[in-house]
Amino acid sequence: MAVYDVVVVGAGVAGLTAAHKLKSFDPDVSLLVLEASGRVGGRTLTEEVDVGDGRKEKFDLGGQWVGSTQRHVLDLLHHLGLETYPQYMAGLKVMQLGDDKHRTYTGDIPSLGSVWALIQLQLFIWKVERLAAQTPALDPCSSPHTHELEGDTVESYMKRHLTCPAAAQTIDVACKAAFGTDASRISLWFFLAYANAAGGVMKVFETKKDAAQEARVKGGTQQISELLAKKIGSGNIYVNHPVTEVLQGEAEETVVLVTGNGERFTAKRVILAAPPNMVIKMKFQPLLPPYKKLVCENMPMGHLTKFIVSYKKAFWREKGYSGEIVSHGGPPTVPGVSCGPLSACFDATTDSGTPAIVGFIAGRQGIEWHTKTKGEREAAVVRGLMEALGEEAGHHLSYTEKVWSEEPYVGGCPVVFGVPGVMHAFPYLRLPFLRVHFAGTETATEWMGFISGAVQSGERAAKEVLHCLRPDLVTESDLRGTCYDPKWTPVAPTRKEAGSSPLLTLFRLFCIALAVAVIAYLIAKA
Repeated sequence: MAVYDVVVVGAGVAGLTAAHKLKSFDPDVSLLVLEASGRVGGRTLTEEVDVGDGRKEKFDLGGQWVGSTQRHVLDLLHHLGLETYPQYMAGLKVMQLGDDKHRTYTGDIPSLGSVWALIQLQLFIWKVERLAAQTPALDPCSSPHTHELEGDTVESYMKRHLTCPAAAQTIDVACKAAFGTDASRISLWFFLAYANAAGGVMKVFETKKDAAQEARVKGGTQQISELLAKKIGSGNIYVNHPVTEVLQGEAEETVVLVTGNGERFTAKRVILAAPPNMVIKMKFQPLLPPYKKLVCENMPMGHLTKFIVSYKKAFWREKGYSGEIVSHGGPPTVPGVSCGPLSACFDATTDSGTPAIVGFIAGRQGIEWHTKTKGEREAAVVRGLMEALGEEAGHHLSYTEKVWSEEPYVGGCPVVFGVPGVMHAFPYLRLPFLRVHFAGTETATEWMGFISGAVQSGERAAKEVLHCLRPDLVTESDLRGTCYDPKWTPVAPTRKEAGSSPLLTLFRLFCIALAVAVIAYLIAKA
């Protein structure tokens, strides 16, 4: 049986970046990529959509945006010869928050219908921005607020600071679009670390310069994986090979991977570039360490359905709209759902000028509407667009959707999220386990959850493997940010380490001393 230097599990952006980086450092490295599905790309997916008149146009049904501060993906795009173009954002935005009315606004934050709601929301954002700045993605435990926030969800924290329904719904809708789940399920601590990795909370949600939704890739983002696969060589990539077992003995120097079709592959080192919700489904021998197992078990994937509605012309631009819609869904239109399907929509017109609107059915809404037929979802989506943008939205050419929860080897989209109570184990997500290294956008420290984060994680994992197999090829500078960086070794915090400040500790000691003194006095008096 052949023994590879490295086997990479997962042919998404992270896994293929790792493989490409390994080949760049050492063209002679023997390498194999195992992909569970029948294609490369992972959570990026570019498909041709019928836009009428016998024409087809490519649209992204998975991850699609990049930003000017996302240095890892921008460097890779340049290397691959891919270009970007700006997300259209000129004109009025539409909101449906607080009640079922549609209102327009032009700034970064919806007007919300009342000054008090707007003030509340702005103060809340400023507060959360400050907390995020103190919660580094590399080691969230180092935040001085760890202990006081570890049990909070985004929603529970909102309820303590927001009384206006419209303000709370703004954050909830943003969470649905960004994480594919409701604010009630997301650990606040995870949310803060995620925002820190993006450079701020609002950068995760906005379409303006330096934010997450700033630009798109001409021709679609799946090209990133397809071009990387060409450079690696198709003969080195096996699709339809889901890994089910990861076997490594402590006394041995290899890892054996068993796939669902019964094949076995042996490597000196392995890079697992699968999301945590898929990693935990694999059988490990020996078992995963407790901290890594804990965090993987408690990072579910979001539920997201992405849709593209194409048109003959971009009528919303002609009417002075940007195409951006923020909505709590509005009233239900069919039995069995609590609200309409819309959460967030954007202009999706291609670089060649084919007009379209892209949007998401996410979180609880996504699960509810998943029980309906595609025809019912299409009718409800188009109705919602008509109410927000006008009757012209009803004259669409095509409706295309991707229900990501139906992808068996992804389980949802766009990203996994942490639940309360386990974030103390989060740094262990990216640490190696014997000869197995871990990549994937969830392990990134810059733009975690985004395509750029996937690139960063792949580069990091490749450097870690090279440090073990070809130490002469990597420098001390290369190892910065890896698990072999001497400046970073995660330590699981005790409860005291996680939250106690010196002043709080002194105050507690003072209270204890006072109580002891009172008790001693009462005993003496008796």
